[in-house]
Amino acid sequence: MIRNYIKTAYRSLLKNKGFTFLNVFGLTVGLATCLLIVFYVVDELGYDRYNTNADRIYRVTIDAKLNGNAGVYATSEVPWKAELTSHFPQVEQVARLINYDGLFLSPQKFYVKKDNNNILEKRVVFTESSLFDVFTLPMVDGSPKNSLDEPNTAVITESTAKKYFGNTDVVGRILTINDSNTYKVTGVIKDIPAQSHFHYDFFLSFSSRPESKNTNWGYAGLHQYLLLKPGANIQQLERAMTDIDVNNSFNPSTWKTGDNHLKIILKPLADIHLRDADAQYPLEKEGNIQYIYIFSLVAVFILLIACVNFMNLSTARSANRAKEVGVRKVLGSSRKYLIAQFLTESILVTLVSAIIAVVLAWGLLPLFNQLADKQLTVTSQTIAWLVPSLGLIVLVVGFLAGSYPALFLSAFQPIQVLKGKLAAGFKGGFLRSFLVVFQFSISIFLIIGTLVIYNQLKYINNKDLGFDRSQVLVIKNANVLGNQAGVLKNDLRQLPGVVDATMSSYQPTGDEDLKTGLFPHQKIDIKEDILTEFWSTDENFIHTMGLHLLKGRNFQKDMASDTAGMIVNEAFVHKLGQPDPLNKNVYRYSYGLQQYHIIGVVKDFNFASLKDNIGPLAMVYSKDNGAIGVKLHTSNLTGLMAQIEDKWKGMSPNQPFTYSFMDQDFDASYRVEQRFGSMFISFSTLAIIIACLGLFGLAAYAAEQRNKEIGIRKVLGAGVSTIVGMLSMDFIKLVFISILIASPLAWWAMNKWLEGFAYRVTIQWYLLAIAGGTAILIAFVTISFQSIKAALGNPVDSLRSE
Repeated sequence: MIRNYIKTAYRSLLKNKGFTFLNVFGLTVGLATCLLIVFYVVDELGYDRYNTNADRIYRVTIDAKLNGNAGVYATSEVPWKAELTSHFPQVEQVARLINYDGLFLSPQKFYVKKDNNNILEKRVVFTESSLFDVFTLPMVDGSPKNSLDEPNTAVITESTAKKYFGNTDVVGRILTINDSNTYKVTGVIKDIPAQSHFHYDFFLSFSSRPESKNTNWGYAGLHQYLLLKPGANIQQLERAMTDIDVNNSFNPSTWKTGDNHLKIILKPLADIHLRDADAQYPLEKEGNIQYIYIFSLVAVFILLIACVNFMNLSTARSANRAKEVGVRKVLGSSRKYLIAQFLTESILVTLVSAIIAVVLAWGLLPLFNQLADKQLTVTSQTIAWLVPSLGLIVLVVGFLAGSYPALFLSAFQPIQVLKGKLAAGFKGGFLRSFLVVFQFSISIFLIIGTLVIYNQLKYINNKDLGFDRSQVLVIKNANVLGNQAGVLKNDLRQLPGVVDATMSSYQPTGDEDLKTGLFPHQKIDIKEDILTEFWSTDENFIHTMGLHLLKGRNFQKDMASDTAGMIVNEAFVHKLGQPDPLNKNVYRYSYGLQQYHIIGVVKDFNFASLKDNIGPLAMVYSKDNGAIGVKLHTSNLTGLMAQIEDKWKGMSPNQPFTYSFMDQDFDASYRVEQRFGSMFISFSTLAIIIACLGLFGLAAYAAEQRNKEIGIRKVLGAGVSTIVGMLSMDFIKLVFISILIASPLAWWAMNKWLEGFAYRVTIQWYLLAIAGGTAILIAFVTISFQSIKAALGNPVDSLRSE
């Protein structure tokens, strides 16, 4: 019986090649797109799952608000390890990492010696042997036990061992870092999996650093991970740790006044990559669960559109199969056998589409990896979940897409059908009309989303940030030059085409930042703390970066008192609460009390992400040769760059000349958003194409079923435009209904997405009008091909049998 169903289904599909092609093509594109999104989502959700004890690992996170300064921090205080291992039996182990990019930490660079060259390595972290008890990081050489207990010891990855020593048998070998510091290699681990929220090549012993001897509370510069025993009460532990943190703070009562608060949050390891977007100072830039929800929804939408196509086309061609059903029933075929027959056709189409979709998705995977910045591959593990999942999808989609056509067609009464009394055509198909509305509501929703995302990304690229990032060259790693960095800066300022040059690690588009607490009075009161960015700059910084000085003056090289001077931004002045801050003193406590006096105020500029409001910033006059920023103005950029590189090589022939342009750094900082926008636009375009395929097929069948009516109208004098309008109007009405449904939903959803940006576009009414107009135009163009073809037909052909 099943064999007969398949044979009959095959013949029926082969007989209606156009119908079969539209369905197979639509389902194939839909399933292939869905598969690619599923690959992406599964990869994102799989972060840190390689750890054997992933479900028992938590990161200590601080949620604090003080004097209006609110933030969630991925870092915490040094004494936690001793406190937790001594007084909390539910804590099995604690691992601490410090990467010098945390709260209150000055950025540091690490140069590893290889032959006669010093190579800048960014993936360096200080940690302890307990790291290998908490995380699953298998060693290929050496023993994890006590591997980082001694000062100046190091564990490195396989690829790093091969890079510096040529093999992985390197335990006992010596690494020289920053010229004078030597570290003995005590172990080699496998390269950290791509699905990890941190990737380091050098694990240096924490005991090598002075911070390891710090037992004071308040220094929150460490990333700390707890391995808890099974069954540990997380909420109870969080409350106990919060009490300890508050009681050991500078002024415990402060946290109980106003809306100030200090809380310890234990963030599950599996949530760090996707559900930790608000945390500052993460080990690496993280993903966003919001994007996972959006892409998952888009995948479902695309699959539903493809299913709706199948249902619409199957029911639309019901008139063509009505007599077949009638004859089958007269010959004794029961309804359940007819349902089985039509479901077999549906599952067969879905199966063929699924097979082609897998091949298509596999072929498009390299292109998708480039678009999504991923390294997705089809492995045996992928196949293990893909095959059963795909089988389930084929059955679900096959039944979903074929259920209504099967029930609809099998319900025909043979007497009515054989007498020719079956109503046919597009009109009267309520469910079909509903499905068209559903389909185009999704399409219009995606069109609006695409326009909003495009406008926001365009706004980010074009917004006046308060500084000039055009033609600003940033020379990296200038600190390898030592005192010669200042000489290079001055030499570059003399070159034709160079407007100015400044020396500072801190750039408006850079990753380096340092937060510190500043106070308006010499007697430190934590209630008056102004948490601010604290940048070391020189007298050329403001001019080079194109900042606007609103009050006071710039730093002056020949004024010795400027070493205690400070230039602040408007946001700092607002926090200070002084309408005229010039010559006012502010104080910083760092290895003793430091006093500064404000000499100038610059206009606010966006030195952080546009997702955040501009915060307080204080610039001090201090030597910092981490990088050199060079403002250029030349028509011969290639020639000028060659001169600058020659200057560099003249001072440091063995060091690579590493640089970037500030506008490129700015674009890179929004790479996640740009990638999200590109993926959303691509998937939305595919969804609209699939919807148009279905509409194209429906228009063809509507025209076919009204063939005689069109012939009569033409005989009676109707023109082509009249007939095209008549055939198009039914569909255009449905698109109008779709616009009314989709517009408010899309407006709400995209406003929720825009809330993630402090600086954002407003969704104007005309944006919705453009989306609606685009949908109508797309629908009309799609329908017109079939409508014009029907209108140009010879009425004699359609009326010959009458």
